Amino acid sequence: MPRISKAFIAPLLCGLLVTACGGSTGGGTGAPTSAAATTFPLSIALLNLDTTGVQKTLPVSGTAIFNATGSSYDFTGSLDFTETPANAGSNFENQAARQIDSSLTGAFNINGANNSFSSINQSFLSANNLLLGISSAKSYCTLSASGQFPDKYPDTVTIGQAQLVVIYDCYQDGTKTSPVGTGKVSFLVSAGNSPETATFSTMETFTDTTGLQTQYTQKNYLIDTSGNISFLTLSFLGFLTSSNNWLANGIQLNFKSQ
Repeated sequence: MPRISKAFIAPLLCGLLVTACGGSTGGGTGAPTSAAATTFPLSIALLNLDTTGVQKTLPVSGTAIFNATGSSYDFTGSLDFTETPANAGSNFENQAARQIDSSLTGAFNINGANNSFSSINQSFLSANNLLLGISSAKSYCTLSASGQFPDKYPDTVTIGQAQLVVIYDCYQDGTKTSPVGTGKVSFLVSAGNSPETATFSTMETFTDTTGLQTQYTQKNYLIDTSGNISFLTLSFLGFLTSSNNWLANGIQLNFKSQ
């Protein structure tokens, strides 16, 4: 998979990642006091998301950079984002799994040329919500053998919480004979639009065998203390399959929905 231009990575991470910081100090000589942190039932929220799925048409804006020349162009367009409900009748790595199909399809005008782009993958979960792997036309990613991470989201979260959930070993295809890199899934919880809500952000980062980043996707959801969840925005950095073959590996896209 092509590598992402270094010029894209720093501004992307500064612009996309949301951090939540806070605290209080006492006005006198006594010890500082703070209210108990609000707990959000993430497992219930994700179960609701897996049941309903997501289907949104989003206006997006971003920058495209052509690898051959280094030229960059601002663009706007429309993006269809779909995540199907989890299908319990699937199988992954010889075990029963729930499958979620995710797709990004967009129509963008870049430097005066209309083009359509797409990205499709399948995520697999176990019956007890372990993240088992991700498969696409370009890679096949399975759980790393390191065993250092929980491989599932926690049942509850609080604002300010951030965690690396799983690491995947990625290969060119299901034969697992040609390594192509590593995938990581993490999350961040930041303030919502009221004391009873929080923004839950998932981040998928893929790197090649040398450690250089090839793709980054961030999805932001609003969750509340009852376990309700709704999609907010999406950001993407990487390569999407293009309807014009000459663009397939020659253009990097950095965009976010509005």
